[in-house]
Amino acid sequence: MDREKIIKQFKHMPWEVWLHRRFHPFVTYLMMKAGTRAMFKTQGIDGEYPIALYDTDDWYGTPEMFALGAQEAEKYLKQKDIFQLVAQCEETLARGRKEIPLLNASSENSMVVFRKFLEFFEPANVFIWIAHGSEPYYHRRMREAVGEFVPAEDVETFIGDVSFPTKKNALALMQDDIRAGLPVPELHKKYAWIKARGGFEPGYTVEEMKDIREKVLHEEEKQHKYPEVPSDLRGLVSEVQELVYLRTLRTDALYEMYYLAMPLLDRFAKSVGIDSVKNYISDDLLRGKVEKIPREYAILKYYDDVIVMKESIIAQRTFEAEEVSGVVAHKGFATGIVRILHTAADMPKVKDGDIIVTNMTNPSYIAAMRRAAAFVTDEGGITCHAAIIARELKKPCIIGTKIATRVYKDGDMVEVDAENGIVRKI
Repeated sequence: MDREKIIKQFKHMPWEVWLHRRFHPFVTYLMMKAGTRAMFKTQGIDGEYPIALYDTDDWYGTPEMFALGAQEAEKYLKQKDIFQLVAQCEETLARGRKEIPLLNASSENSMVVFRKFLEFFEPANVFIWIAHGSEPYYHRRMREAVGEFVPAEDVETFIGDVSFPTKKNALALMQDDIRAGLPVPELHKKYAWIKARGGFEPGYTVEEMKDIREKVLHEEEKQHKYPEVPSDLRGLVSEVQELVYLRTLRTDALYEMYYLAMPLLDRFAKSVGIDSVKNYISDDLLRGKVEKIPREYAILKYYDDVIVMKESIIAQRTFEAEEVSGVVAHKGFATGIVRILHTAADMPKVKDGDIIVTNMTNPSYIAAMRRAAAFVTDEGGITCHAAIIARELKKPCIIGTKIATRVYKDGDMVEVDAENGIVRKI
């Protein structure tokens, strides 16, 4: 479709904030490009994520967007099941761990190295959209199937509890290595990247890794308690557990590879006369076009078209409210001081009894989550990280508020009513 027609169409679509997070243009563009049918084919999948919009600090969604993504997932999950797709993601990460250090050490021209990196890194972004498309598809199937065995009021909690993955993510593996006695230098080499969420962020320092080690060694190791699963549900539950594992794996894989690739990316940036590639578009750079993307920008994806705009197309809203509402992920009440977490660098400000308010938690937030009295997130999904950890730690949690990080600020006193799904400023 014509560029101007797509822009006009997007401006009139009923967009609502989906995910609130800041991504650099380099990262966002590669994600958007990975949603195309051509990029899905690089992973041997006949599919796509048809429509998507990122504008400045937010990903936006519409009911049509989510429905189309789920429809595509239903089709490609018949070609390759979720276990095969997870195996491909794991293989992609293994390849990155092997090849990126070799590219960093290569004496080849920096453009050649940059191009070789993108050849296998671009397809790794496909798994972002596989998880997004598969989640509503599987959630619908689970709700339909679980309703035959569980009372209606307990369906969502049951889904959340049984969805906890049996495979361990990077954070859990790091904790295992700590308890097994792996020395700090080795821990740092292997896991420093966990802090570097979003790409182009610093990893843990050696001192931070020492602190993490001490905290893990003084914590009681907890095991997830699964509810009894009817035999007729076990196959579907195994698939959903694999999907939840993929949700963390796909971003862990990208961020670890970004972290590993910083030397080659920095060398390439220097060769074209810029400080970093993070505010540029990869395909532009490959064509020799060195044009910086401004702080406010939008990237529109409409089927095979990916459009980069150097301005916002969605009017930025401000929110003034005393309370917000969301979905209860774990019941309870808590009162405390708000601490807004945007990245892992914000974790030290969380003290015992504080209320974490964030767009969404991730594995690097665990230490702060143990100190907090409750969690409130913008994003939702009963199988999301915050919901799973809240049930593990038995802490009140409200997810899917959409706007909590914009309504509250550090230092606000709030009550988290996780019986009714309401957060009130007091």
